Amino acid sequence: MNDALRLVLLLAIAGVILTVAGGLAARYFDQHRRIIRFLRQALQATPEGMMMDRAAGRALAFNIEAARLAVLWDRGRRGLVYKMDQLMGAEMMVDHVVLARSYRGEPRKLLDEIPMSAHKITLRLIFDNPRDPDFEVELWPARHGRGHEFPSPADAVQSGRRWLASIESILRRPAARTLTKPAPLVAVLPEEEDSAPPWDDDEDEENNH
Repeated sequence: MNDALRLVLLLAIAGVILTVAGGLAARYFDQHRRIIRFLRQALQATPEGMMMDRAAGRALAFNIEAARLAVLWDRGRRGLVYKMDQLMGAEMMVDHVVLARSYRGEPRKLLDEIPMSAHKITLRLIFDNPRDPDFEVELWPARHGRGHEFPSPADAVQSGRRWLASIESILRRPAARTLTKPAPLVAVLPEEEDSAPPWDDDEDEENNH
């Protein structure tokens, strides 16, 4: 009788654990879809070169044809949309040391060796925007228990290196000749958590951020 009761209790506990785990997994991947949806709305095009830290709710992506780059934070509820010529550079930091970088008009720093281990790997973007001059996305979080986007630090570094190569090609392109001043930046400040961000890319609008 005691064995039967113990078995029932174990099955009940296992069911609760599976339910909680399933709920957390569903929320995790739902956030992935949500952020992709917001990136698509921000760029008004398919996100390319996307990097994401779902656990922190931060992401970035660009679209070459649209000539836009979007950065999101606060689980996709806030963000900025930039024109490509507002991107000044990007760098990849491993344990707070810059291992690779590419800046507009400067010689690039190439990654000579792929580190096999790291506590923290971060992509950092630099923009021509004095109020929000940079944006970071962690590719390999250092905090225990956070979900990783990549199976290993080496994979994260490899992905970051490919992303920097794409950025290098963007930075080599001539800036748009029609712009006499930086294109407007658009802040994303939806009032409710589940509401779609009010993306607005009116190029005649003054800087709202």
